[in-house]
Amino acid sequence: MARSFLFIPGNVPRMLQNMDVFEADAVIIDFEDSVSVSEKEDARLLTERFLSNHEVSVDVYIRINADKALMKADLNAIDSLPIAGIVLPKASPETLNVFEFLNENKPCHVIALIETPIAFFKFEEMATHACIKGFFLGGVDLMHALGGTLCSQSLLYPRSKLLMAARAHNLYAIDTPWTSTDEAALTRDAKEAAALGFDAKAAIHPNQVHPINQAFMPSQTRIEEAKRIVAMHEKNGSMRFSLDGQMIDKPVIEHAKTLLKKVRTYQSGGENDV
Repeated sequence: MARSFLFIPGNVPRMLQNMDVFEADAVIIDFEDSVSVSEKEDARLLTERFLSNHEVSVDVYIRINADKALMKADLNAIDSLPIAGIVLPKASPETLNVFEFLNENKPCHVIALIETPIAFFKFEEMATHACIKGFFLGGVDLMHALGGTLCSQSLLYPRSKLLMAARAHNLYAIDTPWTSTDEAALTRDAKEAAALGFDAKAAIHPNQVHPINQAFMPSQTRIEEAKRIVAMHEKNGSMRFSLDGQMIDKPVIEHAKTLLKKVRTYQSGGENDV
């Protein structure tokens, strides 16, 4: 259960060396947009050498390239590395088919990065791939394709549709990175994503990690309410009862249990399960 996914360029040694200290629940080593074509091989070599020789305490994902030739080189470089999964850019049924062909049916967790308009009409087809574990909104590229501006209003529909698709197929839902350096704006945006129901949000700078973690951490009021609901359920064994004038039934009880499980994971710094 990760709240924050921090992007780290694969060709910057100091970022790789410090990935454990950024307090992100998960890290995405980037081979794609933040790495120029001339430096992609350097990113592969640095990442391979670092992860082969260092144990890290954070879950590591790698964003590979969508281009078939580059994807093949990426997959060859990370074949034996201890990573949690792969982030697939420009996700579509076609790129997933290429990935699965090149990956030779090896077990792998894939987070599909949804950043093109056509992808929003292909959720059902993508979700049938056994490797898919989550959908990740790429708001910047999507808004560029739409000719729009990245803001709460423009993101509402794509956020909602992606979240619906993820929940319909029991998949993880990760919100788009926020490009502003304004911490207050980031916090508002992260809270909006959390309120919609997203599991996590991506960060493009270490300074964004803490505000995201805080935004996705349930408030103390919600935690106490969940504890009381679960305690009452365990005390009387009923799936339907009244608490503080409100009717509590099975969905509310299950939601309270899930919330408390998340809190325990966040507070303990335990393993993330995407």
